[in-house]
Amino acid sequence: MDKNKIRKEIAELINSIKQHSDDIGDKKHIPQLELELILKKIASLYEKSIVFNYLNSQKSIENEIAKLIEPVVNIEEKIMLEISKSKEEPVVQKKAEAEIQEISTTIIEEPKEELKTIEGPVQQANTNTKPTVNIQKPSIADIKSAIGINDRFQFSNELFQGNMQEYEIGIQQLNSSENIDSAMVYFNSLKKLYNWDMKNETVIRLLELVERRYS
Repeated sequence: MDKNKIRKEIAELINSIKQHSDDIGDKKHIPQLELELILKKIASLYEKSIVFNYLNSQKSIENEIAKLIEPVVNIEEKIMLEISKSKEEPVVQKKAEAEIQEISTTIIEEPKEELKTIEGPVQQANTNTKPTVNIQKPSIADIKSAIGINDRFQFSNELFQGNMQEYEIGIQQLNSSENIDSAMVYFNSLKKLYNWDMKNETVIRLLELVERRYS
């Protein structure tokens, strides 16, 4: 994300809002469309200011991604090293195969009565075992619509210090980001601004909604 580009957009929004203010002047009646346009520009200014502040105070996204990828690369290198070792040491593999064969022979040679005693509960345990099903929550088209009335007040009170207008702006911007990366940049800026605790259940629920919105 280009910091200079955001700085330029912020300056243009400020000038545009000031121009609206000058045009309104002492008018007694202001058209509804113009009011909505001004509010939209103010909301956009708020979003870009938070993103700009986040980029200023945090390391670049590329460095963060590199940190996340580094452990994966290390694990991959270790796996490749183990594979290489296994190819260079066939004796170890043969020894392991011999040990497995020896254990199998010992088990086969045990008395049949003992096998029956062990076999019964094992089969029963396997019969009663239920497969684990990993259910993924479905994606959503709109974060705001997925938040119920009661949850709306809870989100506002716990995440936005009870300010309903800031809640509306925050949810709208999270909902209209270009992709998951942009949404997470904005989410992290909100987390820093409102000092969110990532162990808080409401924060976790909002993060899940963002992930489902862009899944």
